[in-house]
Amino acid sequence: MKKLKTFAFCTLLAALAANHTPATAANGPTGDAAPATRDSEPKMYAWEQERDAIPSYTDLVLCYGGSHHRTPYRWDKERFTPFVTYVDEEGREHWLFDGFLFLEFQDSSRPDGGKYAYMVGVLRGQGISAGKQQWKELIDYWFDGDNGVNALEAAVKEASQRLGTPPAKRKVVMVMPDPIIYQKYDDTSDSTTYWGSLDGRRMDFAKGADRVAACKWYIDQVRRRFDEGNYQYVELAGFYPISEEIVTPGDGYCHELKKSEEVIPQVAEYLHSINQSFCWIPYNRAAGYTKWKEMGIDYAYMQPNHYWDDKGARPLSRYFSDIKAHDLAMEFEFDAFQCENDVSFDIHNWVCLKIDTQKYTQKVRYAKILRDILFSVNFVITW
Repeated sequence: MKKLKTFAFCTLLAALAANHTPATAANGPTGDAAPATRDSEPKMYAWEQERDAIPSYTDLVLCYGGSHHRTPYRWDKERFTPFVTYVDEEGREHWLFDGFLFLEFQDSSRPDGGKYAYMVGVLRGQGISAGKQQWKELIDYWFDGDNGVNALEAAVKEASQRLGTPPAKRKVVMVMPDPIIYQKYDDTSDSTTYWGSLDGRRMDFAKGADRVAACKWYIDQVRRRFDEGNYQYVELAGFYPISEEIVTPGDGYCHELKKSEEVIPQVAEYLHSINQSFCWIPYNRAAGYTKWKEMGIDYAYMQPNHYWDDKGARPLSRYFSDIKAHDLAMEFEFDAFQCENDVSFDIHNWVCLKIDTQKYTQKVRYAKILRDILFSVNFVITW
C-alpha cells in the first residue's frame, strides 16, 4: 500500500501529498558564532555526519509562528500535543506527525510598531524587508524557553513515556526567509544594504553572493542552536524557502525584484553538502514548478488552490496532469470546518469540500483521476 505524505496547516488548512523521494532544545546563545559556513568545505556536526542520505519525512505539519499578530502567539507543549499523537476510535494511542515545519512570512503587530516582511511581496506599502536583527528574532522565537523546538521536544518526550520511544526522532524543517533585494521590496531606488553585516562587511543584496551568504549565516545559526540543544526526540531535517515561487529569467513576474536563480541553487548545494534537505510548496503553476529539480529542491509539493477556486480557473484534472508531468507531490487543502461537520472524506469514493464563506457545498469527484494518474495505487490518508 502506498502511503500519501500529509501536510497540515496549523492555522486552518491541511494538505495531502504523494509519497516522494529526494531529487537529489535547551536555549543556546544568540550571537553570531557558527561553523565556518563560508568556507569551501563546510563543517558538519556529528549528527549530520552520521546521516547516509538527505533526511525524509512522511507526514509534515505546518506550524506558523513568530509574528506578533498571531493568536495564540506561542507554540507551547500543549499546543503541539494533538499533532504528536492521536487516539483512534477504539481508544488506542498512536504516533501522528513525524515532521514539523516551522515557518513565518512576516512580523506585524509588534510592541515597537514595526512591520517586517520575511517573504517578498507581503506587507506591501505597510512594512519593510526584515533585516539581520529580525532574522535573529525569528530564530530566537523558535528556541525560546518552553516554546517551539523545546516545547516539541517536551511533547514528544511526554508521549514516549506512554508509547515508548518513537520509531525515529521527529523531524523539524525550519523556514528560510527571503533575502529581499530592496528594503521596500518593490522600490528599486531603495537601499540594498539595509540587512546588516557579516564578518565586518556590510551586505549588499544587489549582489547574489551576499544574499547567499546571509542565507548560509541563518542556516548555520539554526544548526548551532540544534547542536547546543542536544535534543533527544527531535532533529533538524532541513529548510524551507518561504517564497512560493522560484522566479528566473523568462519564468515569473518581476524577475528584477527576486532573481531566484542567484540564491536557490547555491543554497541547495550548501544544504546538500551538510546533509540537510530543501523542501518547497509552490502555489498552483507558480514560477519554477516545472524546474524545481534543477534548482536543487529535494521535495516539492504543489498546491492545487482548488478550495478557493469559484471560477473554475484551476481545474483538478489539469492539476493532476501537471504533478504527473513534473514529478511533483501534491497538496490537498481543507479547513477545520470539515472535521466539525462529519463530511465524507473517502478518497476512493468522493471528496466533499464545504466552503463556509460561500455558503455552499462543492462535491469534487476525482478519485478515479487520482488512481489513473498515480498508477492505480491504494492510499492511506492521515491528518
